[in-house]
Amino acid sequence: MFNSSLKPFTFDIASLHFHSFPIPRSNFGNVSHKIQMRHFSRKPRSNLRNVSHRMSQLSGKPRFDFGSLREPDDAIALFEEMVRMHPRPSVIDFTKLLSAVVKMKQHSVALHLFVKMLRSDVPVNHYTLNIAINCCCGLKRPDCGFAILGSFFKLGHEPTVVTFNTLIRGLMLVGKIVEAAKLLEKMSVEADVVTYSAVLNGLCKAGHTFEALDLFRLWEKGSCKPDVIGYSTIIDRLWKDGMVDNALRLFSTLADKAISPNVVTYTSMIQGLCNLRRWDEVEYMLKEMVANEVYPNVFTCSILVDAFCKEGRMEEANGILEYMKKNDVQPNIVTYTALMNGYCKLGRVDEVSRLFITILAEGLEHNVVSYNIMLHALFREGRCEDGLSLFREMEAQQLYPDVVTYNILLEDLCIARRIDEAFSMLHTMEAKGVIPNIVIYNVLIEGLCNVNNVTEAKDLFDELPSKGLQPSVVTYTILIGELCEERRVERLKDLLIQMVGKGCLPNRVTYNVFVEGLLETNKMDDAMPLLEEMNSKGFILDTTTLPVLEENNSRSCTLDATTFLMLLEEFGNRRAQECSL
Repeated sequence: MFNSSLKPFTFDIASLHFHSFPIPRSNFGNVSHKIQMRHFSRKPRSNLRNVSHRMSQLSGKPRFDFGSLREPDDAIALFEEMVRMHPRPSVIDFTKLLSAVVKMKQHSVALHLFVKMLRSDVPVNHYTLNIAINCCCGLKRPDCGFAILGSFFKLGHEPTVVTFNTLIRGLMLVGKIVEAAKLLEKMSVEADVVTYSAVLNGLCKAGHTFEALDLFRLWEKGSCKPDVIGYSTIIDRLWKDGMVDNALRLFSTLADKAISPNVVTYTSMIQGLCNLRRWDEVEYMLKEMVANEVYPNVFTCSILVDAFCKEGRMEEANGILEYMKKNDVQPNIVTYTALMNGYCKLGRVDEVSRLFITILAEGLEHNVVSYNIMLHALFREGRCEDGLSLFREMEAQQLYPDVVTYNILLEDLCIARRIDEAFSMLHTMEAKGVIPNIVIYNVLIEGLCNVNNVTEAKDLFDELPSKGLQPSVVTYTILIGELCEERRVERLKDLLIQMVGKGCLPNRVTYNVFVEGLLETNKMDDAMPLLEEMNSKGFILDTTTLPVLEENNSRSCTLDATTFLMLLEEFGNRRAQECSL
């Protein structure tokens, strides 16, 4: 029997009223004038308004051509006739009528007919009830679906796996993924692969990794075992959550369970290993994949292209592209944007432009990402006007700029010291409904500082909470750097205290900027506690800060020689270790 612990979902079916679901106004209120009692004969008739439904009498039982119904009004008219017939058609005929209405995607109408069936004492069976539950879930009202589930038991019917699959789908449609998983665990019938796969996929997409693992273990214990899709889904989620050992361990068990990994499984493994830069294992995985006659698809190849491009290994990335072309794996927009991004990071604007043109030549369409990379490449080369022209072209193509697009534009306008245009772009951005994030404001604050407009920068900094934003470590570091240049040491200390007080801890860059500012104002005694704090946190001195420290100490001779040498040795060793990585 259905578990009673799910009672919070249920309520009486009487709560299903006509006004609960929107239906065309004419469907019920105005059909009576179109309905006349008809005498059924052996001769088919076609007298509904837009379509015919044919009925013939065989052995005294009418037959209905439900397949010819095309309009909801015709279905309603036929329903009214069926209700008035003596004897009434069977439950099978009424259920087929509901099914025909559902095929029209008229869930509200089907549900109203179902309620009228109950009120008219028309018999229903478990097929009818499943259709009604499906309509509720299609209307994103799983609560009503659970009300109908209650009537299963009242009418002496047992819900089937189809019933629960439908309810689970309904819960997932309204974002109640965890509730769907709980329902699956408490089902009175054993779930099938479809149910487990749907819920597992929903949990993984929503980031509920531990709940997904619990469900997967439950699946493994039952007689219905996980298939390769289930394993691929959970393995992919484990990689995305950084649970590397769990993913590798689960993958290694597939052979013992006689499950052959498919291209999705291998692609998830390869992506995870690429993200960790475990290139030897990537190569091994590719060889195993091909040996098992599972060949890389466009997603696998695009992941490899992107991984190589992030490492600056453009030769290998282009090698993957050549492999794709030779093996009839068509590169997509993701493949090309990965290559564009790789060349953009290397400053190869010519190659970025070539690929930007190639995308159209290959019959693909540009997206916001490809335009963003091209914009960044142009601005990076100082081609500000070309970048703005491309931005206008992007809008003309009805590709709507996102926050990344505006960040590129604002950053490069600020670098070009075109601050007024940058703020004008900010207002345009807000007018178009793109909400600026803290990265955008960091760019503007730094831009104002670069043109010596520190007062406005500080005002903008103070306005951040009113915009629903909190300064990040980057925001604080920008202002600390500017205050260092103005030699406002006391204000610097206040800002650092404020920063820590708000739970924003300084990073290596913050410490280096602060220490360098103190040293340049001959504040060795103030710098010393910060240097020791840096050392205790494992931070290293930047190449610009270290010479200032050495010069300052030799000039002032205020720092104990032993302490100074010890700090220099610590920072030097740590820098050497970092460079060797």
